[in-house]
Amino acid sequence: MGQQQLILLVLAVVIVAIATVVGIRAFTENQIKSNADAMMQDAVRMASDAQAWKQKPAPFGGQAAADSAAATTTDNYTGIDLARLGYKENVPDQYTNLNGTFTVAATGTNGALITGVNANHNNQIEVAVCGITDVD
Repeated sequence: MGQQQLILLVLAVVIVAIATVVGIRAFTENQIKSNADAMMQDAVRMASDAQAWKQKPAPFGGQAAADSAAATTTDNYTGIDLARLGYKENVPDQYTNLNGTFTVAATGTNGALITGVNANHNNQIEVAVCGITDVD
């Protein structure tokens, strides 16, 4: 009888250890996915802010204040930077929050590119802004 109880105790310890390892792994994977989703939400918000900046008139700090010729086309984001979008730069040309570090760059006459990186979770996202409508 004592031998059976010992075997059951060892079996219970093994099962609990395996469940703990599986739970930790699932939590880690969910944390990485959650961070990627949060970074994408931040980048989409920045893209929306970029589109709003593109449409603002010059007196209100829109693109025409930075480059009036580029303001006439819908896909030219020349002059865009984080400060003009209202994001405080911790390091020049970078905005950092709890989700990651973001940069914004004009891609000539093809819009703007928002890049986000989180080294802790090895996540990287990119959002391209090609115009002034939602689908862009």
